[in-house]
Amino acid sequence: MNIFLHHIPFIQLADYVEGNLPLDERAELEAHIAACSRCSGEIAQLERLIGLMRTDTIPDAPLSVITRAVRLFRSIPMLAPTLSGSRRVQAVLHFDSVGLTPAFGVRSGKPGARQLLFSTGMDEIDLRIEPAGQTWTVSGQVLGEFATSGSALLQGPAGTSETALNELSEFVLPPVQAGTYKLILKLTNIDVEIDEIRIGF
Repeated sequence: MNIFLHHIPFIQLADYVEGNLPLDERAELEAHIAACSRCSGEIAQLERLIGLMRTDTIPDAPLSVITRAVRLFRSIPMLAPTLSGSRRVQAVLHFDSVGLTPAFGVRSGKPGARQLLFSTGMDEIDLRIEPAGQTWTVSGQVLGEFATSGSALLQGPAGTSETALNELSEFVLPPVQAGTYKLILKLTNIDVEIDEIRIGF
């Protein structure tokens, strides 16, 4: 009986190509590959890639370049554990509608509204800030692997507010005054942090 109801994880495919799987697991995996064109295609790509790596004769980058790259990545705390055992991830901004003409596929909103798109590498966060009289409304949606349930917590000058994500992983926080805020999305097994969101400036 084939135990793989879906596609085989990449790490298990790599172990298969490298010959690191036990015989019984290898037999199950081969039965799945025989019936799954996607996984068999990934196996073929991995075999090609590993073959190229083994025959590569290009010299390594200079030690100073490798050291600088390692130091650069070590300075970014990407997966720090939280007290609850969840991973903590810092989201990275890759779109801000301030001063830009909206691109195709980017939602439009009220005049004075701002849209920001963040990425964690696993999830995308669509964040919207809209004027509401003398205050501002912060809302958004989490799209991706961990966006099944959770809550959004906004910390700022006047304190903290929190709301649950709905079934579409959307949230709307209570209106806030202008200021600099921190947003924490508490998702399944992961907390996503967005620091220094400037609202109303």
